[in-house]
Amino acid sequence: MTSTREHTAYVFDLDGVVRDFAPGDANPAIEAALGLPAGHVAATAFRSELLLPTITGRRSFDAWFDAICTELEHVVPEPARVREHMEAWRTHRGTVVDETVERLESLRSDGHRTYVFTNGTDYVPAELELLGLTRLFDGVLNSADFGVAKPDQQAYAAAHRAIEGDLGRDVAPEEVWFTDDRAENVRAAREFGWDAELFAR
Repeated sequence: MTSTREHTAYVFDLDGVVRDFAPGDANPAIEAALGLPAGHVAATAFRSELLLPTITGRRSFDAWFDAICTELEHVVPEPARVREHMEAWRTHRGTVVDETVERLESLRSDGHRTYVFTNGTDYVPAELELLGLTRLFDGVLNSADFGVAKPDQQAYAAAHRAIEGDLGRDVAPEEVWFTDDRAENVRAAREFGWDAELFAR
């Protein structure tokens, strides 16, 4: 996760790059308690018809949570227990990726502008506060605010405009460095003109 030259803006994906949901993952315990097969909670939560409206600002995090619970209630033997156990899913908002935080702190100590760019929900600002990450970013570039998600080129255009708005000037695409743990998002960023690289731990 290094750059060979200095850039005007350094942009980091959130999930899988700045935070990780694997440590403390509540899903296995929830699935065991509710009699669901492994992976069922995530598969339900990230079904396109539930997720896409949420990460494009048409559904709130709370409404998404409610929709996930409703779907699970249809398939478990004891539906009344779903919300009790799913509170652990709601509460677990990930853990920070230490090496990324160190990189961000180094960039900021050198006076660079840093941003997080996520296919996120309306709850992302609160999650960043909860994890102590707000201090690391000059701006939050959130698909829920843009109405379009990565890897759509319109998402990168919206993020770029937000960076320009923050800096108060035009910014050439090649002035922006970006990292993401999804190859399709990195390819799309490069197509837009950003200097992008795949995140690897």
